[in-house]
Formats: sequence, structure tokens, C-alpha cells
Amino acid sequence: MPQPDAALNRPLQPCPVEQAIQVIGGKWKLLLLRSLLLNGPQRYNELLASVTAISAKELTRNLRELTAAGLVTQAPGRLDRTTPYTLTELGESLMPIFKSMLTWGRKLLSPGNGSPS
Repeated sequence: MPQPDAALNRPLQPCPVEQAIQVIGGKWKLLLLRSLLLNGPQRYNELLASVTAISAKELTRNLRELTAAGLVTQAPGRLDRTTPYTLTELGESLMPIFKSMLTWGRKLLSPGNGSPS
């Protein structure tokens, strides 16, 4: 009887890239993080205005998810729409990634890169 492959019996290790995508993936989360990185702390309505086409429902849901993930926080005290949202230290650590995306995005938008105009 053949022996089972030892690799099949090892527990799967979590993939850091997959975990990162699960935490910050999606159009709205990335745009909210970008807004907070570029503009600093913002109140709910400021975020609603700064992220084009996001609905209030999506903004609320995404802010809750980013807060639960430890990337965004609200100042202590009365938590309402006037209390600004800020990035945590973990959230601020995304800045180099966004700078890399800026560089890549410029290449993507440059003429002659093969992308449709």
C-alpha cells in the first residue's frame, strides 16, 4: 500500500498576501485608506465627500471593517459623525505600499505601455 505524501499531511500555512487582501481588499477600503493617508483625520461626511460615488451604507460598513481590522480608529469620546476617523499605526504603515501603487499607476497611465487609451 502506498504511503501518503508527507506534504499532504502538513497543515497549510496562512498566506500573508491572502490575509492582506482579505483585510484591505475591495475598491472602497483602498480608497478610504488612500483618503486618510493623503488628507489625515476626517469626519464621516468628509470621507463621504472625498471618496467619489461611495454610498453612506458602504462607507459605514467599510469603516467598521477597517476599524475591526485595527487600521482605522475614532478619537475617544462621543462616537458620532463629527468624531474624526484616523489611521492607526498599522494603518499608517500602508504608506509605502500606496507609494508603490502610485509609481505603478503612473506607468499604467503612461503612453505606450500597451493599455488601451
